[in-house]
Amino acid sequence: MTDPEHGLRRLVEEGARAARQPPLADLRRRARRRRTFREVAMVTAVAATVLAAFPLVAWERSGTSTPGPTAPHTPQPTVTGPAKPLLASPSETVPGGTITLTGTDCAPGKSVTVGIRWDRGAKLNLSMEEQKESPGQPQPTATAAGTYELSSVSALATGSFEARVKIPTTTAVNKPTLWARCQTAAPSHQLTQNVSIVVRSPYQ
Repeated sequence: MTDPEHGLRRLVEEGARAARQPPLADLRRRARRRRTFREVAMVTAVAATVLAAFPLVAWERSGTSTPGPTAPHTPQPTVTGPAKPLLASPSETVPGGTITLTGTDCAPGKSVTVGIRWDRGAKLNLSMEEQKESPGQPQPTATAAGTYELSSVSALATGSFEARVKIPTTTAVNKPTLWARCQTAAPSHQLTQNVSIVVRSPYQ
């Protein structure tokens, strides 16, 4: 092969290679993209490392925080003691005697009704004449239960009350029960309290 032919073939080969290669501007753009991708990947990796190592600092700087577990709210129980009993002073008297009743747990200002009651079979007190007519006989009992009101008072601002009641002279029951009924602070709820007393015969 002569030199001119050899040179011509080289020119043809170089031209073919140049045709297959992209333009120089494309190569530069590709190089810039690769550098940009590498920089973004590096920044992302560094940020992920920082967040993993310092999570609390990252949350504080962003202005948000992850709330931790909170204890459920448990309402404090209301401490309530047992209702105070109805008190009678004195606890023993005779027919026509006076007893003072004191109680509480009523609605302030509401009416408190006081009464006396007895059950069927309660033992009766005998008059002197009855004792003379039936010496040594068993003590008689009430053939039926009974109850009736004695008086009424108003509860104080504290819910307590005091009532003086007179035991009827017609009551022959030896151990009747005094009761007090009132409305409580709860709506439509009534409270009835009881206390037993002793009514002795004046002839004993």
